[in-house]
Amino acid sequence: MDDKFLDELINGEPLLCSAVQMGIIESLLRISPLPTEQKEEIYMNLDSYSEEEANDLIYSLKQDVVATDPRDQWKRMFN
Repeated sequence: MDDKFLDELINGEPLLCSAVQMGIIESLLRISPLPTEQKEEIYMNLDSYSEEEANDLIYSLKQDVVATDPRDQWKRMFN
């Protein structure tokens, strides 16, 4: 385990988003209907997001994402 992680956890400082969260955000941004300027701003600030901010961003991106599977599109139309 990383010593920096433990220091942040003990000191109460917000944890930065993990590499996994960054990967999820990047993959969701590719299929997101957000304007290009907003996507670029998210990409530029990605390494400064806290873990909680990254989780909130992932949740909001998942809500807005355009489904690529026709079955998911059908379900979304009628829910």
